[in-house]
Amino acid sequence: MNQRFVNNSFLKSLKRYFKFDTYDAILKKEIIGGISTFLAMAYIIAINPSIIGLSPIEPWNAPDTTFASQYQGGLFLSTVISSCVATFIMGMYARIPVALAPGMGLNAFFAFTVAQQIGFSSALTVTILSGIGYFIVVITPAREKISKMIPSNLKLAIGVGIGFFIAYVGLQNTGIIVKNSSDSLVSNLGNLGHPMVLLAIVLLVVGLILHYAKVPNAIIITMILGAIILIPIVVLNATGVEGYSADNINPLIVGYKNFETFPSVLKAAWEGFANVEMWKNPITYIGVLSFLYMDFFDTTGTLITIDKSINLSQKDIDWLKKASYVDAISTIMGASIGATTVTSFVESTVGVSAGVRTGFASIITALCFGLSIALWPIIQIFMPVGAYQPITGPILIIVGTIMINQIKHFEWQILIDIPTLFITIIVMTLSNSIAYGIAFGTITFVLLNGSLGIIQLLFKKSKKIINTLQIPMSEDGVNIIAREFYYCKRLNWTLILISVLSIAYIILQNGMTYLGWFI
Repeated sequence: MNQRFVNNSFLKSLKRYFKFDTYDAILKKEIIGGISTFLAMAYIIAINPSIIGLSPIEPWNAPDTTFASQYQGGLFLSTVISSCVATFIMGMYARIPVALAPGMGLNAFFAFTVAQQIGFSSALTVTILSGIGYFIVVITPAREKISKMIPSNLKLAIGVGIGFFIAYVGLQNTGIIVKNSSDSLVSNLGNLGHPMVLLAIVLLVVGLILHYAKVPNAIIITMILGAIILIPIVVLNATGVEGYSADNINPLIVGYKNFETFPSVLKAAWEGFANVEMWKNPITYIGVLSFLYMDFFDTTGTLITIDKSINLSQKDIDWLKKASYVDAISTIMGASIGATTVTSFVESTVGVSAGVRTGFASIITALCFGLSIALWPIIQIFMPVGAYQPITGPILIIVGTIMINQIKHFEWQILIDIPTLFITIIVMTLSNSIAYGIAFGTITFVLLNGSLGIIQLLFKKSKKIINTLQIPMSEDGVNIIAREFYYCKRLNWTLILISVLSIAYIILQNGMTYLGWFI
């Protein structure tokens, strides 16, 4: 009887703390929803170590370059621990149903741009600096002001560009396409008859069908199916990859030995601070701003989506501020232990759709992340097979296509923004650099809007020119309804600053080329 009273008292305190009555929450739905959110984003615990593993320990042009893939077990631990702790803090402090983990797109920028220039350790240092900058932004009124300064079409161009970039990386990692040695083409089709490539193609088709058929946890189902198919291929030694066999790489045999690399990952970020060359490289400062920029808008978009679903703003006026604090601190904490930028995941909406309303669901999701550490021997089956990523590669393509869906919100009637969209996507993808994509996209936006803005100012008395530069909204026969559009007003100090830094970055990265003009 006494035990029953204690249990009842605990449940009452729990429900009171998480405001179950305020949000009309149900304990059963909170638990199920928390697990559902974990399942929806659990792919990150396999994919993030795979992507970060492609980061060179030293800059790409260093002799005898080695890669962070040698720390695979440590990278897994840093991913899981940062996700677990950040999500737990979000649930306990902000008390909202939002889960956090190292962000897709951000990890690609880390591995394929920043780490390529300054190495793995220094890239983690840059991530810490961006987290500190983000925290400074969220504790000041600057957060709301900056959000309003970036036009929605530019935000979408960058988000869609990252989607294309991730999908392109996935195509390369699966072996479906390969780099071309000639200058005529960017890439060619790979060996589609290779066992690992065939497996990747099957999983890609299945994953896309499941996702667009709206099957719950489609990504996880696809990854599990891949593991079921890959295990007998390994046992039969039929992967088509030299040295990969059940005798020496079977993940069920390796066990937890790879966790021995965690201390190396743990101290990496702090070693980066001592790298003098890092402070001389412009990618350090571009990286800080880019990480901050992408994290800021990723988080803002996710939190707004959650708010629209359960009306958080009507029940807690401080929820957004608290959530932003947690997000910024989580980035600092995550990078400190070897993870890339930790950010709020839009997959949290899966839990919301299952009936989640409070931060208690985040506690459940955090516990699931913690328990996943015990599953590492099994999770290793999702890691690269030689040069191929037959399971995580197709998932990258699927995640990329999901991110590309943002393009439906692009304001196509603003014709001047279409070149910005195109240049951001094409440069980001073909240059294999998110930084170059953001740089060229922002510069294009500023130049086009600035030029047309100047024309409007010079010919402000000419109605013909002004009318020509207006934005047509609809057409009914011969009548065109337009809205007044002042291009200069779209520009602000934030955009101009990013453009100037981008130009400096491009010039410094290609300095010898430009120097040749004058010699």
